[in-house]
Amino acid sequence: MLSTFKYTGIILAGGQSSRMGQNKALLFIADHTIIERVAQALQPVTSSLWIAGNPTADYSFLRIPSVPDIYPGQGPLAGLHTALSQIRSEWYVVSACDLPFASTLLMQHLIAQTNTEGVQAIIPMQAGRIHPLYAVYHQSVLPSLQLALEHNQLRVRDWLDQQQVQYVEIESLYQPESTLHSSFQSISEYSLYNMNDPQSYEQVLQILKQYPSLL
Repeated sequence: MLSTFKYTGIILAGGQSSRMGQNKALLFIADHTIIERVAQALQPVTSSLWIAGNPTADYSFLRIPSVPDIYPGQGPLAGLHTALSQIRSEWYVVSACDLPFASTLLMQHLIAQTNTEGVQAIIPMQAGRIHPLYAVYHQSVLPSLQLALEHNQLRVRDWLDQQQVQYVEIESLYQPESTLHSSFQSISEYSLYNMNDPQSYEQVLQILKQYPSLL
């Protein structure tokens, strides 16, 4: 284990990418894989960065340490549990591996909420939908994660209902489309866009044709 850090970055990469038909984290936009872009988004706001998930996937080109899921195939709660139980930190800055427009600026806004007394998770909301896989979690959620997995209770929303969560509506943070910078330094309707299938990947390519500055 590491010495305790304030903010540790975790990329969740334990899924099977069954709907995509190939490892979605390794798909390219421009010259970088999706997981590289996620790593670039998290690195400026974290003390260290780890990958939690599938030990058979080759992410060695990232030069980022990884930890295999303790409960493989059990979804995102298992990846979060893996990170919290094996990597020592006060807060965990978490992203799924399939967010091509992951925003450093948005994560900075979420991290700023960690000073709120008693809060255990800071989660963005967009159009009324929560996004728990681009969020910040306190180490104190680990016991409830362990209990949920032991009882095969894998629904993220059900688990969140047991935590002290601060939700952050991001619409008010959007920047005008005419002024969008790279996705890392912008907050837009695309910041939480995730890819699960070939159609959503194609949509990402179309978005970049319309807004090349997001690269």
